[in-house]
Amino acid sequence: MISRRRFINLGGQSLVALASSGLLVSKTASLGYAQNSTEKSQSPSTNVDVIVVGAGLSGLMAARTLRKAGKTVTVLEARTRVGGRMVSTKTIEGGVIDFGGQWVGPTQTRFLALLDEFQIKRFDSHYEGKSVFIWNGKRTLANLAKEYDKSFLFFEPSQLPLPPSDLLAAKELNQKLMRIVKQVNREKPWLTPNAKELDSQTIQTWINQNSRSEIARFTIAWLTRQGGEGGFEPSEASLLHLAWKQAVSPQNELPETWLIDGGAGQVAVRLAQELNDAIQLNAPVRSIEYGDKTVKVTTKAGVTYNAKSVIVAIPPPLRMGIEFSPPLPAQMSGLIQRGPMGSIIKAHAVYPNAFWRTQGLSGMAIGNLPLLEFTADSSPPSGKPGILTTFISSNQAVSLGLLSADDRRQAIMRDFVKYWGPQASSPTNFYEANWPNEQWTRGAYTNFLTPGTWTSFGPAWREPVGPIFWAGTEVATRWPGYFDGAIRAGESAAQSALAL
Repeated sequence: MISRRRFINLGGQSLVALASSGLLVSKTASLGYAQNSTEKSQSPSTNVDVIVVGAGLSGLMAARTLRKAGKTVTVLEARTRVGGRMVSTKTIEGGVIDFGGQWVGPTQTRFLALLDEFQIKRFDSHYEGKSVFIWNGKRTLANLAKEYDKSFLFFEPSQLPLPPSDLLAAKELNQKLMRIVKQVNREKPWLTPNAKELDSQTIQTWINQNSRSEIARFTIAWLTRQGGEGGFEPSEASLLHLAWKQAVSPQNELPETWLIDGGAGQVAVRLAQELNDAIQLNAPVRSIEYGDKTVKVTTKAGVTYNAKSVIVAIPPPLRMGIEFSPPLPAQMSGLIQRGPMGSIIKAHAVYPNAFWRTQGLSGMAIGNLPLLEFTADSSPPSGKPGILTTFISSNQAVSLGLLSADDRRQAIMRDFVKYWGPQASSPTNFYEANWPNEQWTRGAYTNFLTPGTWTSFGPAWREPVGPIFWAGTEVATRWPGYFDGAIRAGESAAQSALAL
């Protein structure tokens, strides 16, 4: 029989219980799983109205919506925890760190509503004081711009020691991109004017054709690697994909405005409390057999569940690990094969206090260093503990992942010191989440589409296959790649299943 790991003290924990009891093998280890969950003997119902595959935020919200509509649901989760890319743990001084997403912005209304419903507070991200910009080894302190659309990568352009010609080139290149963004069909990107032309070229090709300025080119490449897009190189994805992501998940709407008091991972636990016995952990799905209005889902342990429909709420590339019978349509298979996950390693350096704040610094930094192109202050309002967060992206993440844990830490700390000085060299704790090595996610922030994919396979993107519906943040038409998109996608899939 399958081993069904349950939650520890769900009613009293503010974090993912499994995470707080040993999410990491060590403070420098890659993302791992706790193995000390309490076994709970239970015979789940194998006949329900809807099966949800995946207990990340999107799957949990889909199941919650169905439950509220009076439907019976079983949620099958491969991991020994809930939350997917929404997972937190405690650190020194009562601090909390998020291994996955951690921010929320003013137009992410569905996530904000959920936080308000659970009475989970949020607080301002710390952007006060000077921020750091490093270009070709030169470190500059500058203010962040008051308006994003008038900024140079968030900075006040006039305070950066860059040639006026480069600043103008960067502005013009970004304006060219925004003119394309405004034309994008957000619901059906493949119907965007000149879609085939936009989709046939890589972002890098377009950059090279439209600017000779190294600085200007960096601003667009930074978006693909760091700016909420997906952890990929501009040579890997189509221009249409970047334009669509900027249309539906725009940086100028400031998605990193607030941090969540107590960490984002508590949201998944609160949802799991409601669903409780509907969730089966340690239950990876092996196969899905489906007819017009019936599905049979079998886990790798051989347990079979029957339902009228199924919602698959996992990262799209992981669908290839499930045997569908009959096979998925060729257009869906093509879409999955051409939409890999980005590569992101997220790291936190934790200090007794946010020493940079006493120096009048914000904790935010951007530069073209060997590994770290971005850092942010993830500390609580008190500054105790001090938490510096960074993301190693795309090719750099792949290369870094080949090193030993000690070598990875040393490489990351070298760049932290370049941004924040010698005090940054010796954090009390150091954590990393190597998402490409994470078996049931295989990357972060989200997936991206290679050239030609939107216009050849895009119509399959959100299209149900018989009684199979798709969820997960990647299929949202608003804020895909973010928590808000995950909620929207889960609720939308649930409504579609209800209408079956």
